[in-house]
Amino acid sequence: MPSLGESFVNLGILITIGTLGVVLVMTLLIVGVVVWAIRRATPRAEDPVVAQLCRRLADGEITPVEYEVRLRALREGD
Repeated sequence: MPSLGESFVNLGILITIGTLGVVLVMTLLIVGVVVWAIRRATPRAEDPVVAQLCRRLADGEITPVEYEVRLRALREGD
């Protein structure tokens, strides 16, 4: 049977490991939330092909139906 002093040392080690685990989990959680927020706030780069398709629709070169068909084809091709 371990002595009372050894029990306190073992308990201290367990508490230290548990505390470090909690700190690690909290740190990873905070980093994850920050990365998520930055990715969500950053505007996505527009695909140049889709931008050209939008321009062609705005200029009247293609009809809205043609636009939808071509846009769907582009997205399904990814």
